[in-house]
Amino acid sequence: MTEKNIYFQIELTARKIRKFGQDILNQHGINITIEQWLVLKTISEHEGINQLKIGELLLKDKPTISRMIRNLVKEEYIIKETSNHDLRQFVISLSTKGKDLINDLYPIIENIRNQGLSNLSSEEQTTLDTLLLKIQDNIKS
Repeated sequence: MTEKNIYFQIELTARKIRKFGQDILNQHGINITIEQWLVLKTISEHEGINQLKIGELLLKDKPTISRMIRNLVKEEYIIKETSNHDLRQFVISLSTKGKDLINDLYPIIENIRNQGLSNLSSEEQTTLDTLLLKIQDNIKS
């Protein structure tokens, strides 16, 4: 019965997207996860963001975000500094190495997205986007 459950299909699709994307990154010898890519992309769009906000935007819990941030700092993709406004908080920004990685990854990520949507017409993509946003709106917390 799970095959006919739309929530199961959405979750299964999301998992397949992540696995497909991770396989492509691995084939290119890129040593980050799809989840880490999302963190890097979020930081690139919100330079100087804090860890809490990253978690909110990506719907990830504190320990998960902390672990990813720690790994990305260790790999020198991001810089974590104490906030000038609140010494209890940190601001996170991309390093030069992180910016270079983002630029290198854009065409690969775009290819992953295009491949997943390749058999959908523009109208179908718009409809799918509209439906997913409606579901998200219905379950806002």
